[in-house]
Amino acid sequence: MPLVIGLVFGLCALYFAVWAAAAALMWLILPALCILVPWAVVAGALMAAAIALLTLTGHREPPETITPDLVKAGRDGKLPKPRAAEPFGRDWAWPSYFSAQAKVDLAQVWRTNLRVLAQGWRWIRRITARGWPARIAVLLFGAPVWLAASTGALAATAAIVGTGGLVLFALWVCWSIPVVVLRTGDQLLRKVRNADAGCQACYHVNTLPAFACPVCERLHWDVRPGRLGGLWRRCGCGTRLPTAVVRAASQGTPRCRRCREPLRDGAAVVSDIRLPVFGPVSAGKTRLVYTGLLALRDGVAADGGALEFADPESRQTFDHAVALIGAGGDTTKTPTGELPHAITANLVNGRRRALLHLFDAAGEYYADREDNTALEFLDHAQGLVLVIDPFSVPRVRDQLSGGESEKLIAMASPAAEEPERVYRVTSQRLRDYGVATGKQRLAVVVVKTDLLAGSAPARDLAPGRVREWLVEAGLDNLVLSAERDFGEVRYFAVASLSGIQAGDPRSPAGPFGWLVSGAGFRLWSGSASAGLPSHEGRTSQEPVEKEQEKTG
Repeated sequence: MPLVIGLVFGLCALYFAVWAAAAALMWLILPALCILVPWAVVAGALMAAAIALLTLTGHREPPETITPDLVKAGRDGKLPKPRAAEPFGRDWAWPSYFSAQAKVDLAQVWRTNLRVLAQGWRWIRRITARGWPARIAVLLFGAPVWLAASTGALAATAAIVGTGGLVLFALWVCWSIPVVVLRTGDQLLRKVRNADAGCQACYHVNTLPAFACPVCERLHWDVRPGRLGGLWRRCGCGTRLPTAVVRAASQGTPRCRRCREPLRDGAAVVSDIRLPVFGPVSAGKTRLVYTGLLALRDGVAADGGALEFADPESRQTFDHAVALIGAGGDTTKTPTGELPHAITANLVNGRRRALLHLFDAAGEYYADREDNTALEFLDHAQGLVLVIDPFSVPRVRDQLSGGESEKLIAMASPAAEEPERVYRVTSQRLRDYGVATGKQRLAVVVVKTDLLAGSAPARDLAPGRVREWLVEAGLDNLVLSAERDFGEVRYFAVASLSGIQAGDPRSPAGPFGWLVSGAGFRLWSGSASAGLPSHEGRTSQEPVEKEQEKTG
């Protein structure tokens, strides 16, 4: 009987306990949760906003700053990989905010809020490990409230990150429009001008030159507007630098990307014209170069333009050579075994400017295929000048007779190699290096006509008949090969003397004026013809079968 009574009392106590718990849940806990949960959601959202603000202002787990060192190191995920392989990597400069830092800031806001919410859940788990009373309290109040706060915080964080991303995207679009316009305009302007910068020292042609910071002298290899700056960029040392090649060149000196030597003033901005002069030893190349430049300078000045040398070395060498020629002396032989520096001149015609580079290597380089591998300037030329010494042609020497012939030949100091061999070696080198000679011009220049004047070989050597004279002199194979290999060939007979005006058919300015015009720069009115008859030129597209039949 006592056992039954105890069982009844136990069941009654259990009933009242369950009833009390249910009543507490229905009338106390659930109403309290209905009040606390919405406020917890709001509190979680406010907490997320506060954490975002503290994170972005650097007071709580500040985002990683994308420094120039990280940019230079190529930190993965911070900046998109360059489209093309860049041997120098990215420049040491601060990236634009939209390119890297914006993404890092938004990601850090998201991570910080998630970290705070995770800390709350870890605290709840530690409380539940202390025993059942704490476990029940946490399950009834702590977990639901923190779940509501977490929901509000996650929603607010997503809204902040999403809204921030949309705003930044809109600002990035507004920022990108002038950047794209500036970058495209800079590229188009330099392409129209044919403004690739040829290095006068190592012969490398720089499509995109480097620029040095004027304060720290660190080289910036790619100054185009982009991820490292829109209208301006900030060097790692803090110096503000202009972007775009045209703007950067107006405030600094471009550098060669290969040898890092300073380029000429105007390089990569104005038209860049590269003209090698090749021929045998003692053919008269150097004399043609300097008398040609002298005649060009006078002719351009007479037409209202100007030709000025771009560096003191070119000016000094030119003045020395012209003084020797004016005094009746011979120009100094080009040093053997020494690669030439380009003789560079600034050409000005109205609002247009160009840099003219003339390359005069020693004739020994053109006599052997192995020797001219170092002549890289041949690969980047817009046109070439082949110098032919008539006194080196056997048929011409055979026609010289009388007591004056030996004296005349001694004065002429004939070239040691025949012109056909020099042409064959040089043209083979161009083909081996993949040069598209079919798109280039070749000026074939017969020099020393002043010494040949009055002799039997000179009777048929006149402007308009130079090609025929070469064929009759036994150089028909050279003529046909040149017209087959090059896109356009023109023939000149010049006297490399000072005082001959540019419009004279014998002027040494003729071949250079024709080649410069072919590169897209008009020196003066009628420079395309340079005073020569139109039939003196042949293109590689013209059939040569008839000419081959004629020459047998």
